[in-house]
Amino acid sequence: MKKTLLYAVFLAILAAAAPFGALLLPEGSTSASAPEASPAPSAEIPALTPQPLADTPSTGDADAARPLTLYDAAAGESITVPVEEFLIGAAACELPPDWPDQAILAQMVASHSYALSLGEESMQVNSALCAGWTDAEVLQARWGEDYQERYDRLGALAREVSGALLCYEGAPAAACYHSISAGKTEASQNVWLTALPYLQGVDSSWDTTVPDYEVTITYSAEQMYTMLQGLGLTPGEDPADWFGAASLDDAGYVAQMEVCGESFSGTALRSALSLRSASFTVTYTEGAFALTTHGYGHGVGLSQYGAKSMAEGGATWREILTYYFPGCSVVE
Repeated sequence: MKKTLLYAVFLAILAAAAPFGALLLPEGSTSASAPEASPAPSAEIPALTPQPLADTPSTGDADAARPLTLYDAAAGESITVPVEEFLIGAAACELPPDWPDQAILAQMVASHSYALSLGEESMQVNSALCAGWTDAEVLQARWGEDYQERYDRLGALAREVSGALLCYEGAPAAACYHSISAGKTEASQNVWLTALPYLQGVDSSWDTTVPDYEVTITYSAEQMYTMLQGLGLTPGEDPADWFGAASLDDAGYVAQMEVCGESFSGTALRSALSLRSASFTVTYTEGAFALTTHGYGHGVGLSQYGAKSMAEGGATWREILTYYFPGCSVVE
C-alpha cells in the first residue's frame, strides 16, 4: 500500500514536471543579463526533485488507441486529444521539423508512452508556448507558408506509429526525454523520485559533438550573491570562497557541491542558478563567476540529439528507443 501511494506521488510529480528536455528558465546565455535563445529542440516545465524510492512499475494501461487527456496550462483546463493529433503536436514542440524521420518517430512513441505511463494523472502541457504539445492553430501561426507540408509530413509519421508504445513489463514506460546529455544519460533517482530500472543511464557520447554542448555563462559577484541568498545563504566577504568541492555521479552530473559551507544537490543548484544542465563547473576570476555547463536538460531517458545522431547513422526508431531505455520493448 505504501509503495503504491508513493508511486502515485511520483506520477503526479512527473505529470507536473513533464519529461521535457530543456531548462527551468530561459538559457543559452553568454551573460546573466542578456539571455539568448537556445538551439536545443525542446522545453521543460520546472521539475521537483524529491528523494528516490524503490523500483516501481507503471500504473498506465497499454491501450495505444485511447485518446490522451492533457492539462493545458494555456487553456487552464483538461482537454482530450486523439492519438494522431497528440503525436503531431508533441513532435512539433520537441524537435525541428527537418530532423530525420526515425528520430521523430522515436520522439512520438516516447511522448505517447510517457503520457500513458501517468495513468490517471494528466500530462501537463502549454499549447500556447508549444511546451509538450500544441494544436494545429498554433503550428499554422508558427510555420506560416510551410505549415501544410510540415503538418502533412508529421501526420504521415504519426499514422506509422500511432499503435506503438514503449513498454516495461507490459505497461507503458515513463519514457522521459531531454535535449543533450552530458555524454551519458542520467539515472532517474538523481533527478526525480524513484529508481526505475530502465532509467539508469546509457552512454550517449554523440552528444559531446553537438554545437552548444558546452556553454559558459557569467554572473557578477553581486548577481551571484543575490542568487545564493535565494538558497537561504549569507555569502561571506570573499566571493572566491563561496563555492567549494563538487562530487559527480556516474553520468558526470554534480551530485553534491559545497556552497558557503553547506552542501547542495546539482539539481538544486541548476534551478537556483538558471543553468542548462546539472553537469557544470564554477570558477571565479576578477569579480565574475564563470559557470560552464555540459549538455542541456535533466539528462534522463532519451537524448534527442543522441536520437538524431543514431538516426543519421542508420538506426531505426525501435533501435533508438530500446537503446536509451534498456529492458523496455516496443509493443504494436
